Amino acid sequence: ILKSRYQKILDTFGHFNIDVSSPPDGVCFIEGPASVLYKVKPNLGVDPSKLVGKASALKIALELEESQSIRFSYHLGSCLLDVPKRSEDRYFITAKKLFDGWRRPKDSLEVPLGIDHLGDTVKIDFSSSDSPHLLIGGTTGSGKSVALETILCGLANHYSSGELRFDLIDPKGTELMKFDLLEHLDNEIGDEDIHAISCLDRAVQEMQFRYKEFRRNRVKNIKEFNAKSLLDDKMPWKVIVLDEYADLTSDKDSKEKIESSLRRLAQKARAAGIHVIIATQNPKADVISTNLRSNLPAQLALRVKGVNE
Repeated sequence: ILKSRYQKILDTFGHFNIDVSSPPDGVCFIEGPASVLYKVKPNLGVDPSKLVGKASALKIALELEESQSIRFSYHLGSCLLDVPKRSEDRYFITAKKLFDGWRRPKDSLEVPLGIDHLGDTVKIDFSSSDSPHLLIGGTTGSGKSVALETILCGLANHYSSGELRFDLIDPKGTELMKFDLLEHLDNEIGDEDIHAISCLDRAVQEMQFRYKEFRRNRVKNIKEFNAKSLLDDKMPWKVIVLDEYADLTSDKDSKEKIESSLRRLAQKARAAGIHVIIATQNPKADVISTNLRSNLPAQLALRVKGVNE
């Protein structure tokens, strides 16, 4: 089926005298769970905009639904056509497939999130200065809880309780309950703003203690500290999760205390191996301040399918 649809793409361009060919590497398409990425190479003298201009003709030739659209991009000299699948042809990515395509690094905190349109594993490296803390935003039904569970399960399955510790705050009391017996937990899962305040206060104190130990051992970060330490003296990474952030900060006084601690952690905690994940349905400025949001460089935006997608 995929080969015949690829031929339809070539025939459609040929009908309009747009000269394209198969890519030199012979890989004409990559199948994903929700779409297929077809690759064509515009031959010499062909304006790439002409390919995009025939999107409607391709949509008819491939018999797509009214709400489905073809997305165009360019990679290594080829034009990529991201063609959505019919509902009955879609499949889910299992945790096994996700984890099989990823190898855990030895001395950094990393976790896979999914697979991109090229078939490569998408991951977040909390040890990197580009993504030390994560903000997850998404309305009900967008997959926010699934994304958070994927991250936590991935971390717990690949890092031992001696290497990694969790502090989880779940105002609903149901979203993270599957983790309540996890041996990685430092404390019981909290569900009130007072628990979040206490959790963050402990994290700030832990951060300050770790930096004192770094100075005493003449190292700059947790990676260097653990490299010099015996097994029993190594510091574990720590991940703090604040789910349903708007519920935790509905009280003005609580919000000030929570954001004050979060700003300190967001600005300084990466080198100490302490990382924060905040999940909220509404990441607007009246829920999470612009200053705090700017200190959460890794942001995962989720949304439900729109009318024209």
